[in-house]
Amino acid sequence: MTSRTVVLGGGGTVGVAWQAGLIAGLREAGADLTRASAIVGTSAGSLVGALLAGDRDVTAALPVLAAVRDRIDAGTLAAGSASFVAASRRAGLAADPRQALRTIGAAAREATAALTEDDYLGLFEPFDGAAWPAGFRCTATDTGTGELVVWDEASGVPLLRAVAASCVVPMLFPAVTIDGGHYMDGGLLNHLNAAAAPAADVLLVLSCLPLEAPAGGNRPASSIRADAELAALRRTTRLLAVEPDLGGGGAPVSMMDPELTGRALHLGRRQAAREAAAIRAAWRS
Repeated sequence: MTSRTVVLGGGGTVGVAWQAGLIAGLREAGADLTRASAIVGTSAGSLVGALLAGDRDVTAALPVLAAVRDRIDAGTLAAGSASFVAASRRAGLAADPRQALRTIGAAAREATAALTEDDYLGLFEPFDGAAWPAGFRCTATDTGTGELVVWDEASGVPLLRAVAASCVVPMLFPAVTIDGGHYMDGGLLNHLNAAAAPAADVLLVLSCLPLEAPAGGNRPASSIRADAELAALRRTTRLLAVEPDLGGGGAPVSMMDPELTGRALHLGRRQAAREAAAIRAAWRS
């Protein structure tokens, strides 16, 4: 029997909306990703992936985005994202990743976030009391060690806390407490974490970020790592990768801009029509 795994990458509030639109559109076009043997989610992808793995309407992620918009104004979102980028550069994320993540983790624990931890966890109300979906894996970063952690149904971690931890943008949102540890965004070193997926015959990757270098631009270290990971996986696995067509003509997109989520949802649905045939063929092979 053919095994199929879906990897959902990180990409802020815009990435959540794009993935939700894409997956909903694919299902309408006969490419039902709930048939996957396993689903791995990082950051934005953990939110959408938990819904997908639970066979729930992925557009249930949209109220979470609305709650973020209601609780945190656009200026604070932009400033928090900028603070994280600046902290990453100061910490030397590209040069010494693990030490840099420990430095960022310490700053995240000490920072005054836009919300308290309880208020932040309240944003993820759709997962309150929800059982952990079979086959779902969720990534996060340990703020103390800088190591990537991967939770699954055997980990004993509440789904709400796991998803919330995976989505923590350091310095903007508070680190999430789980079993005495503190956790933040799982996509800081690699926005996909495709290697965290179990071995499969077919691997479908939905990347919220471009998988090719922008013209004349420098690639983030997380994108370089993600591409190298996919190149290695292609040697042993049938791999399909989908990246967003957000219609910006190559212009940079602020992935935390709440004003872009409606457009991203629409464009994800529209893109699904172009991607559905290839994904249907792989899913049925």
